[in-house]
Amino acid sequence: MTATAVAPTQPTPTPEAKPANAVDYLLYRTLDMKGSDLHLVVGSTPWASVYGKTVPLQGIARELDAASLRTILRQMVSEEEWAQFWAKKRLDFSYSTERANFRGHFAVAGGEPMAVFRTIPSVVPDFDSLGLPEIIRSFIDAEAGLYLFIGVTGSGKSSSLAALIKLAKEKYAKKITTIEAPIEFRHSNGRSLVVQREVGRDVDSFALGVEDALRENPDIILVGEMRDPETMTAALSATSSGHLVFSTLHAGSTADAPARILEAMPPDRIADTRAQLARSLKGVVYQKLLPRKGGEGRVVATEVLMMNTAISNMIKNNNTEGIAGQLLAKDSGSIPFEVSLVNLVLDGIINESTAIDAELTDGSYFRQKAAGRRS
Repeated sequence: MTATAVAPTQPTPTPEAKPANAVDYLLYRTLDMKGSDLHLVVGSTPWASVYGKTVPLQGIARELDAASLRTILRQMVSEEEWAQFWAKKRLDFSYSTERANFRGHFAVAGGEPMAVFRTIPSVVPDFDSLGLPEIIRSFIDAEAGLYLFIGVTGSGKSSSLAALIKLAKEKYAKKITTIEAPIEFRHSNGRSLVVQREVGRDVDSFALGVEDALRENPDIILVGEMRDPETMTAALSATSSGHLVFSTLHAGSTADAPARILEAMPPDRIADTRAQLARSLKGVVYQKLLPRKGGEGRVVATEVLMMNTAISNMIKNNNTEGIAGQLLAKDSGSIPFEVSLVNLVLDGIINESTAIDAELTDGSYFRQKAAGRRS
């Protein structure tokens, strides 16, 4: 596998678009810096994340005081959402400007509000633009099963899932239901009917969204995040009833994903969950965005774990520690993370120092380098 395409690009600046308010001005400055995130915290000047580094927002010297930040943030949401934020001390929502869409997140620090805004490209990315391994394209061809995408926040999981939904809706005449918090990429219908529901606005939780979907005859279900046992159980139940499910999960590597799900379950559900996972889990993708050589832009490095009989038996028999070894199984379709790193270095896309810093286990990059390129 050779990843030669760049990671999702930021929206193209449109200088004629004028900021409508203070937060739009800050967001536009972030876009001008080619930033992916804007960070607003009381007692600090605004900061932006640019190609994986967080730096002060250019041209803004004034620190944000509590009253100003409260006013800025309050204007962005409804009265109901503002009340919900203070009740729960967190709020996720979508926000749009003339230049770009954003995923907003409010939280509390030091008793005062803080906010982070993630840039969402206005156009759903094409699969071929993301530099993902070709085997991931085949995920949409499965009739049923669970495919998971893992990685830290800002690793491109949402873009990868959006690209798969775009592929599926253009290839098949199916019904696709997404449950997201918030909705990031807006999908029009293609050959498929696409229904997008937002947690908080349209449904109270991911788990309830999946339960609703099962009564609405979808073929494909996208669950924005499997963050609790109820959502994990609902997603696995959906696969057991013949649905194709895509979701994200917090885990350190592809091999850790089954254990992460089992650890989240209460004791009385573990045995049933283990059996469902062994039957339903089809593939896991770990991805990380790395700085390109020269510093302009980022590229995705990936690990892909494809299920086989050996992994299924390991999950059934509570031997998840042996799963990592199956990444090297011949003709399985799996791709170790270090293979992606070596290929990116050999193709001149990233520096070797970047690959060494990104390796998942000490020395794994050099071991793979000694083995040579693997396609």
